[in-house]
Amino acid sequence: MTGQEDAFAVARDACAEIARLRDPDRHLCAMFLPPAVRAHAFVLIAFNYELSRATALPVSSAVTGPMAGLIRLQWWRDVIEEPERGIQARHDVAIAVAALLTEGWVAADALLLMADAREAELCRVADRQAWRRMVLDSSGGMQRMIAGLLGEHDEAVLDVVAQAGAAFAVGALRRHLPEVLRSGRMPLPSEALVELGLRADGEAADLFEVGRLEQVSAWLRQEGTALLPVRRQIRSKGARLAMLPGVLAARDLRRGDVAMTETGRGIGDRLAVAAAGLTGR
Repeated sequence: MTGQEDAFAVARDACAEIARLRDPDRHLCAMFLPPAVRAHAFVLIAFNYELSRATALPVSSAVTGPMAGLIRLQWWRDVIEEPERGIQARHDVAIAVAALLTEGWVAADALLLMADAREAELCRVADRQAWRRMVLDSSGGMQRMIAGLLGEHDEAVLDVVAQAGAAFAVGALRRHLPEVLRSGRMPLPSEALVELGLRADGEAADLFEVGRLEQVSAWLRQEGTALLPVRRQIRSKGARLAMLPGVLAARDLRRGDVAMTETGRGIGDRLAVAAAGLTGR
């Protein structure tokens, strides 16, 4: 093994640990993928986590605006467009992403769409249509890439896979809403804020007013349910494995507002993913 290959292997191991610790739901779903694809999926999950960190605004954001996040996202764009930069960065996720690109496992355009979607969140999307496009390009795009790694190339099927990934992201946002808002992220479109009786340029802190979290939870439940595809209509085994986060999404979106206080997964959720992952149903 060459020095570069060794660095790639270490970086992939680090991404697997990031996925396990920082995104245990997607990590659980990825465990049912074939080993080679699983390793690549862990890199994508870690990359998605790094992008989400870029959207968490510092305390000084009222003065600086989204500039710090935009700078971090641009750094990731540079890594995607020039993989050699990622290899030289001594950043495990950047090195692993560069390996995926140089080895031809994923397309740069798909990764750039994920970064663009996070930038859209930072700069505030205006309406539902733009917001749906944002989650389809970010979390949906990640699952679409995983389906591609599993050999699925039918665009109509990949679109359904992306819907499952997007619905999972909405359900996860609903589960962890207080934590997300405390990080400074504003993951709702301006249109939704107006519907909730707030200013279109409202801040995350505004949503902690009495009754607002429950209203936001209900809005997310509606939007996530609208995105959720019908899993049984997909016959491709690879696509169904890539859609495993949708199993959790369906369960999350059926739950009441108590979901906002949950952090760990119960045995029922784990068994549902295991059953779908092992049987392909």
